[in-house]
Amino acid sequence: MRAPLMMMLGLGPAVARLKLRRCGSVGATPTVWGRVWIHGEGEIVIGDRVVFDARMAPIELHAQQGGRIVIQDDVTIEGGSSIEAQSCVTLGARSHLGMWCKLMDNMYHPVRGNRHERPRSVPLMVEEGVTVGSRSILLPGAHLQKGASVASGTVISRRIPPGVTVGGSPARVLRREVAR
Repeated sequence: MRAPLMMMLGLGPAVARLKLRRCGSVGATPTVWGRVWIHGEGEIVIGDRVVFDARMAPIELHAQQGGRIVIQDDVTIEGGSSIEAQSCVTLGARSHLGMWCKLMDNMYHPVRGNRHERPRSVPLMVEEGVTVGSRSILLPGAHLQKGASVASGTVISRRIPPGVTVGGSPARVLRREVAR
């Protein structure tokens, strides 16, 4: 069935809830197009009116034991994106995550030294109204403040001020919001 027909028949939210059944809680009227892979023993919280658009590629949510993924109201996540949490990853209200994005709160092994030791996790926070371009990577400790915008292919591992546009690897400010 096509999505509009499913919505007219009232099947959309029911099918979406079925696809999100492994989540700890799911808000009102979720939308899921395509596949959403949910892994791990951690907690996943989905807010109201969240859209998972995985028609082009599956979306992966992986909360390891003790980890938590929080997706607040009116968030849109596009296909191929992956969110991995060992401690906490939060997507603020009205945020948009483009295709093939990767968000993770742990690097899983150190760059130097004993590669079998897992480093500590650092929470990752995306505040409300943030837009993350396709193929961007948000690393442990990234904190995108309210209204920030991330260009495609950007790698972020630090705090990004509110209302700026960043791009590059590593991220640098491309444009600041003009105060009115």
